[in-house]
Amino acid sequence: MEELIDSFPGLDLPVCEVISRLESMWHSDTLGVSSAFRASQMNVILHFGWKVTKSQARERFDTLLAFAQRYPCRIIVLCPTRSIVGGSMRAKLFSQCYIGDSHREMCCCEALFLGYQPDDCGYLGNQVSVWLEPDLPVYHWFCGVSSDRIKKYFGSLLVGVRRTIYDSSYEEEDLTLLNWPETNRLEDLAKARLLPVRQAIGQYLSGYATEDIRCCLKKVTVQHINIMRGEGQQLMAWIQGCLGACVAQEELEKTLIEYRIELITDPNSKESLSLEFKYSDLREFKWRKFRDGSMGDIKASISGEVEKISTRIKPLVADQTIAESLFF
Repeated sequence: MEELIDSFPGLDLPVCEVISRLESMWHSDTLGVSSAFRASQMNVILHFGWKVTKSQARERFDTLLAFAQRYPCRIIVLCPTRSIVGGSMRAKLFSQCYIGDSHREMCCCEALFLGYQPDDCGYLGNQVSVWLEPDLPVYHWFCGVSSDRIKKYFGSLLVGVRRTIYDSSYEEEDLTLLNWPETNRLEDLAKARLLPVRQAIGQYLSGYATEDIRCCLKKVTVQHINIMRGEGQQLMAWIQGCLGACVAQEELEKTLIEYRIELITDPNSKESLSLEFKYSDLREFKWRKFRDGSMGDIKASISGEVEKISTRIKPLVADQTIAESLFF
């Protein structure tokens, strides 16, 4: 039976030979100058669970390869498997050099794949520690791993990890509900993808006084399509934080604002994500992004005059999203 690890490129090797083969490969005389362009800055662990499909896994791996061309790193990919028993593991090794417009723009990437039994949490942590580039920071990306399984990694696989990332628009569970040892080291890719949206909305609203935005505000609604549920949650969390920072705590407690997140169920709707303010007077504000392309618009009347302007939300490319989540 073909396993997830089989969908990736690379050379099958005994687990114990991966590091020695990697070292001999980069020191080979046949590589010539290319070995000088292998200079890792970090370790990134891409950790898959049972429900991840081969196409989804390959898409994420290719994204990480693109990221590694800008931020050189050792990639370790963890793939659950049913074909091995008794604590044994499978391994693959992949390496590739990318050349830009000149040889000076060359970048060499490496990926180590490990097929493992999820029940053997201790073995997994030990093996990963052997494969890590020593003295370099470690980052961990969970994709489709159950929350019950993640909790078992707190004392082993995640010890010393600088930041853990996940995608709330993909995961079936809310990973923020786990008792993470350090919650400030957990980051959501959906939040990173929302950066251009926050910039567009923030740029517009910054032209008005905070009291004009908050006064008589009764309801804030975020709507999103199903595949953007993470973005919807993060947009609401951001706007709540912004509105809460506008006034003192005692005034905030007196202000009754209703916050609602709603799923867009109409398949014919032009919107994929929107933010709307409802006031008790004639003022209004609504930003929305259209499903097709990067365009959207703002319709607002905060200072008395009705405005309708077009906005263009240039999305971050996938490797930029990873960088935003890991470093910022």
